[in-house]
Amino acid sequence: MKVLGAVYISVISFFGVTVLFLHIKSRRPLRSAAINAVLGLAALFAVNLTSRFTGVHIPVNIYTVPSSAVFGIPACAALVIMQMLL
Repeated sequence: MKVLGAVYISVISFFGVTVLFLHIKSRRPLRSAAINAVLGLAALFAVNLTSRFTGVHIPVNIYTVPSSAVFGIPACAALVIMQMLL
């Protein structure tokens, strides 16, 4: 289990640095990061708001909120896919 945790941390760190690099390369890095975070959190909220109709509920915890804030809508979509598969 420790190996899986190390792999998880290294993959998340790699994608986090990639997203940070892309935000820094943009003309307005703070605006880009803020919009990405707001859209990711709004998508997480929308999924949980429609959970009664769709049957997909993503728990709000220490892992889902930061991943949705940092990685945006793709992270929320990945969480939905994982929830549907598991």
